[in-house]
Amino acid sequence: MMRKNRIASAIVLLAPLCYSTNLLASQLTVEQRLELLEKALKDTQKELKKYQDQERKRDQIWASWSPPAEGQKRKTGGATAGPKTAVKPDAVLVKNQQPVTDGAPAYSAMTLKDFSKFVKDEIGFSYNGYFRSGWGTASHGSPKSWAIGSLGRLGNEYSGWFDLQLKQRVFQEGDKRVDAIVMLDGNVGQQYSTGWFGDNAGGENYIQFSDMYVNTKGFLPFAPEADFWVGKHGAPKIEIQMLDWKTQRTDAAAGVGLENWQVGAGKFDIALIREDVDDYDSSLSNKQQINTNTLDVRYKEIPLWDKASLMVSGRYVAANQSSSEKYKEGNEGYYPWKDTWMAGTSLTQKFANGGFNEFSFLLANNSIASSFSRYAGSSPYTTFNGRYYGDHTNGTAVRLTSQGETYLRDDVIMANAIVYSFGNDVYSYETGAHSDFESIRTVLRPAYIWDKYNQTGVELGYFKQQNKDVTGKKYNESGYKTTLFHTFKVNTSMLTSRPEIRFYATYIKAKDIDLDKAANNTTSIFEDGKNDQFAVGAQAEIWW
Repeated sequence: MMRKNRIASAIVLLAPLCYSTNLLASQLTVEQRLELLEKALKDTQKELKKYQDQERKRDQIWASWSPPAEGQKRKTGGATAGPKTAVKPDAVLVKNQQPVTDGAPAYSAMTLKDFSKFVKDEIGFSYNGYFRSGWGTASHGSPKSWAIGSLGRLGNEYSGWFDLQLKQRVFQEGDKRVDAIVMLDGNVGQQYSTGWFGDNAGGENYIQFSDMYVNTKGFLPFAPEADFWVGKHGAPKIEIQMLDWKTQRTDAAAGVGLENWQVGAGKFDIALIREDVDDYDSSLSNKQQINTNTLDVRYKEIPLWDKASLMVSGRYVAANQSSSEKYKEGNEGYYPWKDTWMAGTSLTQKFANGGFNEFSFLLANNSIASSFSRYAGSSPYTTFNGRYYGDHTNGTAVRLTSQGETYLRDDVIMANAIVYSFGNDVYSYETGAHSDFESIRTVLRPAYIWDKYNQTGVELGYFKQQNKDVTGKKYNESGYKTTLFHTFKVNTSMLTSRPEIRFYATYIKAKDIDLDKAANNTTSIFEDGKNDQFAVGAQAEIWW
């Protein structure tokens, strides 16, 4: 529009000149004609500059980072007599448009956050991640974690875990979209200054591609809104964050799946996944590869009542064995593969004050039930540290969980993780086949909220587990943990806001260690033959 105005103005200004020039053309020399044209050009340039200055005043764009003054806030906060004055928004790109009828300028705005999102969407690339890192020292030499999956992780973990995700949109047309997604995860050692990947003493430094898949939308006529993916990718994980293990976890070597398919009131997820395992013999020194496939099905986000939703889930893992693999199981002492399954439901209740709580019930058999019996980490694996072994006899295990956080007052928040488990006739990695077990683990984390950026609190953890082997002998494992902490935060939520920097002092006491003795032939947990430890440290945790 501005260009058109400039051209029209130039034509209007030059028209009289052209007319008068035609009349005098026969009377003027060439030099005189050039002089007149030069003067007319200068006049035209002055007029154009005047229009440009007017346009700049009408259409200014600038970045503003400073918040309005307190006086300005009070002025605009209530009703005032006379014309209303528009207030320029904070931290925005602002367009100053033509004045409105009462003389006050009208503002239209795009925040810098929105602008950044627009640029990111336009490029189609995103980089997301997570890591934790920190320093710690203890009363008996190097600090050591113990029973994180039962006592809680705050002040009890000394690893440098990371997840890094790269996502690139490669196609978008109408409602169809294709993304390439890669996830790297692993651990960076926190003990030695050098930590080369591959130099993996103590299991400290390693890296892997946990995801490498193509995700699409809009290609399935019956589910245009769903995510359809192919490649190395597992079903979504659901974590008990304070205990650092998952209630839902299906790892994958490769697979195909559908997520967020709207079916009725809820959404449907289904995945068919390959995850081969190493099957060991009774000496645990020889192994063979067995091909297994998992079907993971979930119906989620089923609305119940206000701010409450339900999920039901099922998972079945079956082997696709060759004749030679079956022969080794029957004749060379290899543990026979047994199909395994897990089924359950979970209820999530969100609170009006911003908190939430999730309750789940899970039932499993065979090797997944064996994972339920672990006190250190209890994710529903089909193997133990990647190794499949044990005489599984279709024993079952049950798990009930609660996790969440709530604001007891405006300045007091408390997070919780409570797990009750029991099983019958399961294979225990500590007490062997035909074991029964029962366990309770409880972690509470109350804190005082000084402000949005500071909290001081305590994490209290306790657990007790009893196993009974095939002979009826009982094994007890129990302990407690107390962690005093102060955190620097960016929001008040304990479980959903990061980054977070923690300063802590932790005391851990291992009361009964029968399962450790059975599995590792040890008489103590910590250095110097001690079963307790006092540690102090600082840790940073971040996701983006």
